[in-house]
Amino acid sequence: MSVGVESQRLAAGALVRSRWARRWRKYSPLGMIYAAAVSAFYTLFFLVPFGTAVWLAFQNWDFLTKPKFVGTRNFAKALSDEYFWSALKVTLKFSVFEISIGVSLALLLALMLDQMRGKWQNLFLSLYYLPVVTPGVVSIYLWRWLYRPTGGAFNTVLAQLGLPEQPFLNSPTQALWCIIAYVIWANVGGAAVILLAGMNDVPQHLYEAARLDGAGFWRIFFRITLPLIRPVLAYQVIVSVIGTVQMFDVFFLMGGPGFSTRTLSLYTYQLGFQALNLGYGAAVSIIIFLLLLVATVLQLQRWQVSWEY
Repeated sequence: MSVGVESQRLAAGALVRSRWARRWRKYSPLGMIYAAAVSAFYTLFFLVPFGTAVWLAFQNWDFLTKPKFVGTRNFAKALSDEYFWSALKVTLKFSVFEISIGVSLALLLALMLDQMRGKWQNLFLSLYYLPVVTPGVVSIYLWRWLYRPTGGAFNTVLAQLGLPEQPFLNSPTQALWCIIAYVIWANVGGAAVILLAGMNDVPQHLYEAARLDGAGFWRIFFRITLPLIRPVLAYQVIVSVIGTVQMFDVFFLMGGPGFSTRTLSLYTYQLGFQALNLGYGAAVSIIIFLLLLVATVLQLQRWQVSWEY
């Protein structure tokens, strides 16, 4: 009996090993190595920093003394901090106007490019996409020179037209609008390419049927093109919301006077690396993450996107 039981156990073990061997042969070794590398990269550059930020949000640490657990005090401080609410107000104002104007211009630009064919479309597409591939620091310093109150290109043009010169970035009321104009210029080409790809994916027989029924250009756009590129448009809006809230370099290098252009991302940097209030800065960064998460979920529910025609 013991010999029979032992043989059955060995046979069961061999069957399990053969099943695992067959399952392992289904996977590509190169694919497994790539998946492991991506997982390690994601863990090292996202999970670990995010976990550290969550831990810091409940601590009081200044780089010098030992971290001290303070519970939710940093989050409560943010809710009563006038500078936090001021930065949130600037962030919301910047996001709303940049996204509404930028996406609208990108949609019109994509519509214009969709009417072109051949070399003319490629030429204009390359010109509008050029700011996207230009290094951000280079383009920011270029626009800072354009905005110079004395000797700047914009004020030179205004003087030649007989118009008064403007302070631009030196004005607390104009600085944010100057940054909005730059960000729109830098990103409208990339958004137009994405929307143009969505327009090219719309079945052509729908346009042909609409034209046979006597539909005009704008009727076709609002009744066919716009509804069918809704998933692409929703993607672009969501990505724009995330990008505008997280944007840091342009506000750091092209900031206006006082708190006129201090957003939440810049405020977080100032708290963590200038004031050395790492715990409070981490708490503000977690609040930014939660705001983006809620905004993304609400947008997906609002749009109710279907990713198939």
